[in-house]
Amino acid sequence: MLYSITSDIPGRMRLKLAAGYLCTEEAQGIEKDICSVSGVRSASVHPANASLLVCWDATDGSARSEILSAVRSLDVLSLPVAEAPLEQPDIALAVEENRFHLEVGTLLVQSALRRILLPVPIRSVVTVIRALRFVRMGLSHLLRGKLTVETLDATAIAACLLRGTFAEADTVMFLLNLSDCLERHVKSRARLSLEQGLVARASHVWLVHDGADEQVPLDAVHEGSLIRLRTGSVVPVDGTVVSGEAEVNEASMTGEAQFAHKSEGSTVFAGTALEDGELVVCVSSSPGTARIDAIAAMVERTAELKASSQSRAEALADRLVPAAFAGFFGILALTRNVGKALAVLMVDYSCAIKLSTPISVMSAMREASQYDVIVKGGKYLEALADADTVVFDKTGTLTQATPRLVAVVPADDASEDDVLCLAACIEEHFPHAVAHAIVSSASSRGLTHEPELHADVRYIVAHGIAADVDGEHTVIGSAHFVFEDEGVPLPNGFEERVEGIAPGSGHVYLARDGVLLGALCISDPLRPGVSTILNELRGTGIDHIVMLTGDSTRAAQATASAAGIDQYKAQVLPEDKASYVVELENRGHRVIMVGDGINDSPALAAASVSVALADASDIARTVADVSIRSDSLDRLVLARVLAQRLQRRIDARYTLIVGFNTLLIALGVASLIPLTTAATLHNLSTVAIAASNTRPLMRRRQDEAICDRQACGEQETVDNKD
Repeated sequence: MLYSITSDIPGRMRLKLAAGYLCTEEAQGIEKDICSVSGVRSASVHPANASLLVCWDATDGSARSEILSAVRSLDVLSLPVAEAPLEQPDIALAVEENRFHLEVGTLLVQSALRRILLPVPIRSVVTVIRALRFVRMGLSHLLRGKLTVETLDATAIAACLLRGTFAEADTVMFLLNLSDCLERHVKSRARLSLEQGLVARASHVWLVHDGADEQVPLDAVHEGSLIRLRTGSVVPVDGTVVSGEAEVNEASMTGEAQFAHKSEGSTVFAGTALEDGELVVCVSSSPGTARIDAIAAMVERTAELKASSQSRAEALADRLVPAAFAGFFGILALTRNVGKALAVLMVDYSCAIKLSTPISVMSAMREASQYDVIVKGGKYLEALADADTVVFDKTGTLTQATPRLVAVVPADDASEDDVLCLAACIEEHFPHAVAHAIVSSASSRGLTHEPELHADVRYIVAHGIAADVDGEHTVIGSAHFVFEDEGVPLPNGFEERVEGIAPGSGHVYLARDGVLLGALCISDPLRPGVSTILNELRGTGIDHIVMLTGDSTRAAQATASAAGIDQYKAQVLPEDKASYVVELENRGHRVIMVGDGINDSPALAAASVSVALADASDIARTVADVSIRSDSLDRLVLARVLAQRLQRRIDARYTLIVGFNTLLIALGVASLIPLTTAATLHNLSTVAIAASNTRPLMRRRQDEAICDRQACGEQETVDNKD
């Protein structure tokens, strides 16, 4: 089994297994094998991306090597399997399902009981009393100077009561209540799906009580409780540290990459993570009221950012209300027949149009979340559907974000070990993928630098690092940074020598006191199946695919050629990425920007719709309009297809609503069908259309095909490595 280590701290390690897509039984089998290793406390495998998280006793010096040995011994072609435990039901969604079924059942039972048990006179009185709520709502809108769908419904119900057709009024109110019930259910499910995607929280915590630790459900924690948090824990609630020290990753709150040191008296926030150490925290806010919950609520509210199609539907529905009243009075004047005129009020377009589109949008957002795609507003689905251009960042987006050092090329009299040791000494202070590749390579060669060689290390975003080493100014970074910004001379023929040793790789240059010491060649392989995915994007109507990168032109050209990208820009600074996206927008293009790093944030904010993958930086996921909780670009294709199908569904429903209701009005005015039948068919069609809009837009077999393709792509990558 091949693997890469994506996170490694004492007692906790995350690995990316080169096993492709795993079934649940294989994931459980791997977990069982790893848990059998001495010292291991827990092991968790994510089937979709083959990510393995292992926690062990940090005091056991041999546990880490035994874990890695156990992983290597796994046979990719014959993985262990184990029976998966029964899945725990999602409580919140289960409660919502029960509420919806109970509400619908109550409506049906009440309607049936009224018809069976109540005499006609009493039933008529009950109908009048129930109608008061609708009439009051319609009048309130009318008094505010608005002719809305609510006013139209109230008028139709009142007209039925005045004509003495209480059964018609009762049927209209029943169907209106059923429509409202369905709309609330769809929106509630979409909100819950969004909430689950935004806030991950442990179900149990360790409560400190009478000097002992006790594991309790999170709901049992309240203000003033003491909880113990250890390395690897996610802080479940806001609180104040009462004892212990730890390094806390607060990027989810602040966007800062550096860890915050916490000790007695410090404040910790829910949603942040303990990278190292142990804390006892006094809870200052009960679960659900922390600052991260306020952020989640804000993002949930952005789900109400309406697509223009939704806004157009609501505006059209409101404009049709006065037209319906005009039609009512016009037919009444011509025919002197209230029954025929009522057909226009009882069978209107507004209700179905206003209900159909928002339910379609909210249902699509909920469905997207089932595929690990969190869309933060309906208008972003529309932007996904309308886009004609996709702009990709290279490193960590098109590539796997697990770069490897493939060569060290010293200049002049320097040795490879000297260049690598000095580079690792500087890079180890900055947790990015290239730095990790350099530091890991130095460690594997047994190169150490005790004591520390440098002081005053400074990170220059998107350029490199500058440091003072033994009093000498030392820099490491891109060619632009070293040769242009720092003015270090480039020896003749050096670039050609580097390219000959590691063609197509990215280059990091090291210089000291204005003299080049050498280059480190970094290889960052493409994500599995990238070229296939890009072709699928083109098949959905994307005309332009562009790659932007800060790497050298040669490295960019090699990646673009391997991925099948015709247009790319190399050595691009963060502000230039944003400017390029803005330029595309100004030329009339609708742009999807896909990025993963802090450097990509300006470009993400400038695009029509921005996308971040699961392994993107916290700030990129925060800025992005669409957050994909998977490290596969397949989900971008899926999101695009889903958005396009949503647009087609909305357009098709317009045609159906207008055509069917026009037919009912014509039949009602011509007295070819009773008014009650026309009203019933209208309301039933409204409910049916709303219900049909909750049906999945994606077919399950298509999703399975994506997973199969991803697995084949990753297996191909494993074979190539072998």
